[in-house]
Amino acid sequence: GFLLDKKIGVGQPKEMRNAKILVANTAMDTDKIKIFGARIKTDNVDAVANIEKAEKAKMKGKVDKIMKFDANVFINRQLIYNYPEELFANAGMMAIEHADFDGIERLAFALGGEVVSQFDDPTGVKMGGCDLIDEIMIGE
Repeated sequence: GFLLDKKIGVGQPKEMRNAKILVANTAMDTDKIKIFGARIKTDNVDAVANIEKAEKAKMKGKVDKIMKFDANVFINRQLIYNYPEELFANAGMMAIEHADFDGIERLAFALGGEVVSQFDDPTGVKMGGCDLIDEIMIGE
């Protein structure tokens, strides 16, 4: 077994049997504007809304690519913001965020998979797997 001190995403299955796992290291937080040191000057709220809409569409495209891997569990080294978490939940997919770097490498090895950072082509990617993933609370 492997113990990962993380929580499963909101609204997602808390147990997954015969898990097909995609272990990743990718940014899943671009559904919000992140422009450091830059300013957007506008007198129109619609312009800001259009930027946010474009970022949201970009994230949906990324999640759609991840879904093509036919995994039922997505474990990411980085954060997963609310919008992609919601998309995973709607698809019935379990997602676990912010697994530390050393942990993600060990986890991929234990699952028989590899850490993926590009999602353009699912062929040739070594997915991980296990009989059961479930969330349990030890103490409080």
